[in-house]
Amino acid sequence: MSDKIKELVEKIKDLSKTEYYGIKISEEIPDIFDSKIGGLPYWTPDKVYPTNSEGKKLFLLAQINFDKDKVDTPLPKNGILQFFIYDDDVMGLNFDDFTQQNNFRVIYHENIDYQITKDSISQLDIPDSKNAKCYPICGEYKISLKKDTEYANFHDIRFDNFFRVAYKEIYNKDLKDDDYYFKILNDEERKIFEKKLKKTNSSNHKMLGYSYFTQEDPRYDKKYADYDTLLLQIDTEGKYVMWGDMGIGNFFISKKSLLEKDFNKVLYNWDCC
Repeated sequence: MSDKIKELVEKIKDLSKTEYYGIKISEEIPDIFDSKIGGLPYWTPDKVYPTNSEGKKLFLLAQINFDKDKVDTPLPKNGILQFFIYDDDVMGLNFDDFTQQNNFRVIYHENIDYQITKDSISQLDIPDSKNAKCYPICGEYKISLKKDTEYANFHDIRFDNFFRVAYKEIYNKDLKDDDYYFKILNDEERKIFEKKLKKTNSSNHKMLGYSYFTQEDPRYDKKYADYDTLLLQIDTEGKYVMWGDMGIGNFFISKKSLLEKDFNKVLYNWDCC
């Protein structure tokens, strides 16, 4: 039995292997052009700064400078991508519609003006997230991206299909769409299966790849089915980040929108234990 389970695990790894960009947090002090989490965002005076429907300004969660952190398609090859959320007790989350960009916003600057200074940004009355009260980022930290590979985990909605395809190949049996692994495998098989798949080399701060949740993937709701690509994930980590009670935050986008650099349709979710 354990040999069959091992084959099943290896088949899932083969089917789901993909590239992603792990994000590493550094204590190095970033400037306004760096890839970073928290702090004062890069901004230019010709752009209208993001606010919610009440006119209250949002705070920078993260920004990625693709001029400095080189990545491959489908991510942009240049410019700065920024993620903003509101400073309230739910950190900008809309429980009725995870895609409504009111208390959160994703903004892309395709061309960066390197003549902009921190003083000129401050003069625009742009808030610094270090002054926020209910915020997941505990300061301002430079980040860097590194390409790596990983395979699907139990939390990401795409895992279910990989399991069914792999099960068909190993056991020569078709499964229905609602035949999840914990329904098909018995207790002993499931224990072995989960143990063998649990250890991965992936980072929980990332762009692309497979998402992680403390609760459930919101894309099980069919109205979010088009958001097939993990745009950004920031996890709780020690003194740097804390989402509620040891939670995790995610942003999703369709691959088509990402290739078109259209960030008007993004799903934002965070959950905790």
